[in-house]
Amino acid sequence: MRVVKIAIIAFVLSLMVASTTAQKSTPTSKGQPSFRQYPAVADFKGRPAKPQLNTDLEHDYRTQIRTQARLGPNFAGHFTVASWGCGSPCGRFVIIDARSGRIYDSDIEVGCYDKNGGGEDIHFKLTSRLLTITGFLEKLGCGTEFYEWDGKQLNFLHFEPFPADDDP
Repeated sequence: MRVVKIAIIAFVLSLMVASTTAQKSTPTSKGQPSFRQYPAVADFKGRPAKPQLNTDLEHDYRTQIRTQARLGPNFAGHFTVASWGCGSPCGRFVIIDARSGRIYDSDIEVGCYDKNGGGEDIHFKLTSRLLTITGFLEKLGCGTEFYEWDGKQLNFLHFEPFPADDDP
């Protein structure tokens, strides 16, 4: 049992390191929103509240949600983005309020597979309300979506499509 717990913690930590690395290396081109444009105060102190599991999705992924919530805020001051894979390339996530334990389902599946390859990326920072998703937006196709978190929901800001296929 102890080995399983250590494996889960190691997995979650590797996701956090990958996310942090991706956050630092994410370029923004002119016209795209930047993390600095959407500041948040990282002032949370204490132990994160226990996540309040209410939906079927939350119950299905309760282990990921609880494990990542215990690690504390990683987004927009006092929120935690908890993410997990749902196939290849597919990812899902929720946003958890570390103060109250309330979970906000994003209803966004992240992932895209086209000439640029496949994958899913979610980029965020503790000190910003901006969240970027590289994947698929149903009506717009594959690319990067930019959202602002208002404390209750993600509001769409901008879409940057992947480069067009130049092959005839």
